[in-house]
Amino acid sequence: MLCSRSSRSQASVASFQWHPDERPPWIEPHSKAKLEVLRAYLRQYFDRLAVSRRREELKLDLVDGFAGGGTFQDGDKILPGSPLVMLEEAEAARHRLNEGRDKKLEINCRFYFIDKERSHTDHLRQALKERDYKIDEKEITVQTGLFEDNLEEVIRSIRERQPRAGRAIFLLDQTGFSCVKLDLVRRIFSELATAEVILTFAADALINHLAKTPEMIKMVAPIKLTESHIHDLIEYRNGDGGRALIQRTLRNQIRGVTQAAYDTPFFIRPEISRRALWFIHLSRHPTARDVMIQQHWNIQNTFEHYGTGGFGMLGWDTIRDSETIPLFEFGKLDEQEMRKQLLNSLPGKLFGLASEQPVTIDTIHHALANQTAARFSDLDEAILQLVRGGEFDILDSNGKARSKSLKKIKSTDQIALPLNLFIPGLF
Repeated sequence: MLCSRSSRSQASVASFQWHPDERPPWIEPHSKAKLEVLRAYLRQYFDRLAVSRRREELKLDLVDGFAGGGTFQDGDKILPGSPLVMLEEAEAARHRLNEGRDKKLEINCRFYFIDKERSHTDHLRQALKERDYKIDEKEITVQTGLFEDNLEEVIRSIRERQPRAGRAIFLLDQTGFSCVKLDLVRRIFSELATAEVILTFAADALINHLAKTPEMIKMVAPIKLTESHIHDLIEYRNGDGGRALIQRTLRNQIRGVTQAAYDTPFFIRPEISRRALWFIHLSRHPTARDVMIQQHWNIQNTFEHYGTGGFGMLGWDTIRDSETIPLFEFGKLDEQEMRKQLLNSLPGKLFGLASEQPVTIDTIHHALANQTAARFSDLDEAILQLVRGGEFDILDSNGKARSKSLKKIKSTDQIALPLNLFIPGLF
């Protein structure tokens, strides 16, 4: 889990060490949280892809670019690390998704486990062999080296296996914030049509170490921050609400440089350092985003988010800017408050989107997804309530008015301003 030497000066997250002749390292709570998200997401991912009973094969390539040694100590138990979680969930899907099927669904997965430390990959190979996994370079590859040096070969292999879909999930659980060049993530998206990336980013470490020095300028080069950017971020940090503003800027920077249409950030605050980590899911497809945001609601009280659930909440951690902002825990009370907030703020958003012409539900999802903790189903329900209240009209894909009493909307339906719209002060 180490990258370059410069990352060690970031001093943000303890680096785990593995050796084949030693017991694995003790796992920390923040790492358990990340593994829980990964496992839950893979389970939902497989289930979503296999929703059609007519499907006969599901191809997926899984890449762990900072794989580590494969296991951790957790009390008196040995806990699987990310490579084993990937393998276990693929095998579980083979059994779960074939229950009740007349024709077997083939789960065709290819795994790439990469780590720069030889002792880590030796430990991983040992852990795999102990669990009867065959490292044969056809299904499972374990490679010693830097992720960036192996990426070209990984992409080539995925494109050969999946020339059209390029369906892959990359886990890049870096230490610090500069081990992964964001250009590499952009390349993944440009060459693999349906790829997704899950990236760890030590946000607090970056914010705390901001300085206009040659060392810092070199350190942030992988995330495309210039000296001018650093100057602006330092100015933000010293002003009111600075940390929240910096985090919003960094989030936009990550999404912009990687050219990911959607990002879903999980905020993790390790007990030892108390410095916030981001576990960010990046994708270019709305369905992938919706599956990941569901994990926030499935896995409660593990991650810290603050706000009332309205737009602008999901994207930066406000814990250090105000002690009065409520903790959002993705529970039932939070859900109720979020729905109230949506009904209050959604009309303004829809008015802006549909002011010139009707806008599709799919476009609304795309425009609002990165601003809210709401699932698409939550947005749809709020839209329906506004339509029933006469605040907006709903049209089908052909522009024909649909009933205001409808119970479900389609992604191709369109939201339009009502013909009898009255704007106070216009007359």
